[in-house]
Amino acid sequence: MIKMANKNPTMIRQTDRKDSTGNSEKDFFQHRELLLLSFLAILVFTVYSNTLGSPFVFDDKDNIENNPYIRINRLDRSNLRAASRSIIATRPVANLSFALNYYFHGYKVFGYHLVNILIHITNGILLYLLVKNTLSFADPEFRSLRRPEPRKQPEKVTDNASKPTAANGSYLNASRIPFFTALVWLVHPIQTQSVTYIVQRMNSMATLFYMLALLLYARARVAKNRRYRIILFAGCALSGFLALGSKEISVTLPLFIILYEWYFFQDLSLSWLKRRSLPLAGTLIFLVLVVFWYTGAHPLQRILSEYGGREFTLSQRLLTEFRVVIYYISLLMFPHPSRLNLDHDFSISLSLFHPLSTFFSIASILGLFGLALYLAKKDRLISFCILWFMGNLVVESSIIALEIIFEHRTYLPSMMLALIVVMLIDRHIKLRWLGVGILCFAVALGAFWTYNRNKVWQNDISLRRDTVAKSPRKSRPHYGLGVALAAQGHLEEAIIHFNSALSIDPNYVAARNSLGSAFARQGKVKKAIEQYNKVLEKNPGYAGAHYNLGKVQASLGNIEDAIFSFRKALAINPGMPQALYNLAWILATAENKNFRNNREAVALAEKLLRIAGDRQPLSLDTLAAAYAEAGRFEAAVSTAKKALVLADAYGMEELASGLRKRLKLYKNGLSYRQLVDKKNG
Repeated sequence: MIKMANKNPTMIRQTDRKDSTGNSEKDFFQHRELLLLSFLAILVFTVYSNTLGSPFVFDDKDNIENNPYIRINRLDRSNLRAASRSIIATRPVANLSFALNYYFHGYKVFGYHLVNILIHITNGILLYLLVKNTLSFADPEFRSLRRPEPRKQPEKVTDNASKPTAANGSYLNASRIPFFTALVWLVHPIQTQSVTYIVQRMNSMATLFYMLALLLYARARVAKNRRYRIILFAGCALSGFLALGSKEISVTLPLFIILYEWYFFQDLSLSWLKRRSLPLAGTLIFLVLVVFWYTGAHPLQRILSEYGGREFTLSQRLLTEFRVVIYYISLLMFPHPSRLNLDHDFSISLSLFHPLSTFFSIASILGLFGLALYLAKKDRLISFCILWFMGNLVVESSIIALEIIFEHRTYLPSMMLALIVVMLIDRHIKLRWLGVGILCFAVALGAFWTYNRNKVWQNDISLRRDTVAKSPRKSRPHYGLGVALAAQGHLEEAIIHFNSALSIDPNYVAARNSLGSAFARQGKVKKAIEQYNKVLEKNPGYAGAHYNLGKVQASLGNIEDAIFSFRKALAINPGMPQALYNLAWILATAENKNFRNNREAVALAEKLLRIAGDRQPLSLDTLAAAYAEAGRFEAAVSTAKKALVLADAYGMEELASGLRKRLKLYKNGLSYRQLVDKKNG
């Protein structure tokens, strides 16, 4: 016993020394990891810093700027429920994020862009963590962040063994590979469409929860504590549902969790698949239910019906998408800003050999799939990455009647392609400094190109000019540039581009409607009416043309016709704020008593306020006038005061001056009368 006691202190001191050394080494690598991730975040924020003032563009208009559902002023259940359903009801999580942006800072774009950049940085960190964990599962040499201890080398070293390698041929340690993977992906110029384009937060947010779910699953699988493991699995399930609530691309998550399990925990065991036939069947049933949830009781009929409004058939889209996927790969390999485009003009594949590149693209995709199967046993991680890329493109690059091509669709799929690039450089560049140098050069070049690409997004006109220059034979870019120019008052140039859009597509009713509006702003009323009537001949249900026709009729003093047109617009689109505002104003203030209707005016103005929110001075001004017409002067005075405070705060001097005059009338028990208010013109 005494001898044992004499030995114990020495043993304890040795153990303490080992623990102390181990903890010190662990702390060092943890601090280094924190520094690496901090550098990653700072670099990405710098690269995207020139986008913080970029305006709402393209689909931002409908989903955010002109979306009444996200204009919440209270965080109560009814507001949040309405906001979550919004324009695209199947994406409640993303919709709520836009509503929260509006709640805190209205339509100041800085906040929207800041959230997008932070989501992008978070996705990069999640990619880093997932790759780090996956390396530990794929290769025993990478069980921790510490550099693997050197193996005992044989006495005779051949040329083939001149470079010390890990089991997968890697000589970079387990922090560098995930770090460069995340960094290469984060600064890649093709990601600008998912980050700078505000509405594509739907895409980046879905990716965030998708990656988080997979990471939590991976950590749960190696967790030793049962309670901790259950918490991680629960977090995985919750993240999966949040991903699905952000965008439908997340429907592939259950399949990739199964694939991840099979690849990295079950050693590609076929017997495991047989033993898990029940859970696998349950997963397939879940996916089928999700499809029915999104498409209704008749999914195939729903999918086919959506091709009615497209210029291509289902088979043509399917054939074309093989070429699109190859084009995506080319953009990922060489993402010069001159190749990036908001609205690509991509030709349709009419048959297997028309164009001939269709056949070669199909052969290439099948070849990639075959390569993934071939490498499954030999190089599991590369195999998984190939399947990840192709599998996460399936939803948007198959039979669903979506637009042919958009760069943001590569956001999630490209994550594991970045890992392939880093690993190939790591394995095949023998000189360590050269491999790291190539990766640093790729990161620097990607950051430079991304910063330059983001300059194009700094205003709507520069973005639209870039799109027209790259897709001159496509009607929509000309229309978009025309809208941007008209908004800045460049009406003559806007008219040129509206006409260009119509020369490419004579049935483009939105372009014709905007052409009419440009003529109206120039005072060319007859030309404007002619364009609106042409729109309604082609599409009687186009609410915008009815509304614009009503505005022109009101400006000419044809109040009865204007009321009719505004009613038609609201019959088609009951929540159209502009039509609600103009009709309520006329019914409350028209000089001719035959046109006034105080009850309807109040109802329309109150509906307008519910849709537009109580921070819009024009809406409040209209409601005040309606209250006064109904004899509710106290309500008219208090509402007009609120409108005046906001008009002063927003610098709307002309409106504030008019409100002061109307406020005097309301205080004296008088309603406001006029034939046509200038602000309706």
